[in-house]
Amino acid sequence: MRKKDKLDADVIIVGGGLVGCTLAALLAKNEFRCLIIEERDTTGNSATRIDPRALAMTRASVNILRAAGAWQHLSKNRIGYFSEMHVWDENGTGEIHFDSAELCEPALGYIIEQTILEQALRQSLEGNEYVKWYQPAIPSSLALEENRITVVLEDGSNLNARLLVAADGARSRIRTLAGIDYPQHDYHQQAVACVVETEKPHVQVARQRFLHNGPLAFLPMADQKQCGIVWSTSPEHASALLAMDEQEFNQTLAQAFDQVPGEVLSSGPRASFPLQHAQAKQYCRPRLVLVGDAAHTVHPLAGQGANLGLLDAAALSEVVLDARNRNRDIGAYQVLRRYERWRKGENYIMLKVLQGFKYLFESNLEIIRHCRNMGLDLTDAATPLKHMIMRYAMGLAGDLPASARAIL
Repeated sequence: MRKKDKLDADVIIVGGGLVGCTLAALLAKNEFRCLIIEERDTTGNSATRIDPRALAMTRASVNILRAAGAWQHLSKNRIGYFSEMHVWDENGTGEIHFDSAELCEPALGYIIEQTILEQALRQSLEGNEYVKWYQPAIPSSLALEENRITVVLEDGSNLNARLLVAADGARSRIRTLAGIDYPQHDYHQQAVACVVETEKPHVQVARQRFLHNGPLAFLPMADQKQCGIVWSTSPEHASALLAMDEQEFNQTLAQAFDQVPGEVLSSGPRASFPLQHAQAKQYCRPRLVLVGDAAHTVHPLAGQGANLGLLDAAALSEVVLDARNRNRDIGAYQVLRRYERWRKGENYIMLKVLQGFKYLFESNLEIIRHCRNMGLDLTDAATPLKHMIMRYAMGLAGDLPASARAIL
C-alpha cells in the first residue's frame, strides 16, 4: 500500500442497521477506521415503543453481539428467550418438540426487538474514535481506482477507503450501482408481524403451527405473557389481517393457533412485508463486498435472516483482519473471494432448506401431508438427528467465525 495515499477510512460501510453496525464494531475493535453511511437520521431514535419486528437470535449471534460490545447495552427486561420449541401441522397429527436441556444448554435462542438491537449497537459505537457517521446521506455513484474506492454522495461529498461494504438491505443502492445481479424468487406471500399479549404465559416455549396458507409463529418475549408473532400468508389474507380492528384480529389469531396461548388479549401495531428469497450472483468485486440482505434474503419461517447477516459480518471482519495481519490489501479481490467462498455456500444451503420446508408444508396433496406428518414424528423420535438439527439451528455447529464460537 502507498503510505502517501490519504484515505477517509480503511472501510466504508453503507447501511447503519443491525449488520452494518455489527461489522463496524468488530472492525473498530481491531483499530480499523470505519465510516458508516446511513440513509436515515438515527440520532433521535428511541426504543421506548415495542417494535413489531421481533427477531430470533441464535447462540452464535449472541456471541457475535457480545464480541461487538453490544450485548451489555441490552436491558434484561427486553430480552426474551426460549428453552423449548414446539412445531406441529394443522393438517395432521405430526409434531416435533425441541428442548435445550437435551443438549445441556440454557436456551435454544433469544427473542429481541430489532430496534432494541440496533440501539444497543449504536450505543456500543458511541465515542469510538475509529467510527464516524454520515447521516442522513445517500450514495449516488462509485469510482474504483487501483488503491481505493470512492463513494460520491448526493450532496457532492467524496469519501474514499480501501474497502466498501454494502450493508444496505435487499434493495441495496450500492449493489445496484456496482451492477451486481440479484435474482429474486417471489413467494407470493406476505408476513404480518406484531407483538401480542396472551391469556396464558408462554413459559419460554416458542411455537410454530404450519397452516394451509403458511406458518404462524409465537415467539416468547421477556414478559411471560408477551409474544412476537410472524404470520406468513397469502397477500389477500395479509391485507385482510391488516384491515381488521384489534378485537377481530386477536380472535382470528387465537383461533388460527388453536387457542394454545389462550385468548389474545391485546396486540400492538402490525407490520407487513413481502416474502422472497434472493442470492446475489457475486458477493464481491475488487474493493467492494456485500453482506446481509444486500447479499441474500431467505424465508422467515425459521427466523434465520438476521442470524445469517451477523455471520456475514463476523466472517468478513475475520477475513479483513487476517489480511491486514498478513500485510495484504484488505480490498484486494483475492482477499474478498475468501469471504465469498466462505459465506455464499452456507447461505445458499440455508436458502434452499427453507424453500424446501415452505413447499413441503404448503402442499395439500394427501400423500405429501401424510409423509410430512410421519416425518415430523420420526424426526422427533430420532434423537441423534434431532440433536444435530438443534445444534445447527442454535449456531453451535457449522463453519463458524471465531467470534460466533466464543463461549457465552
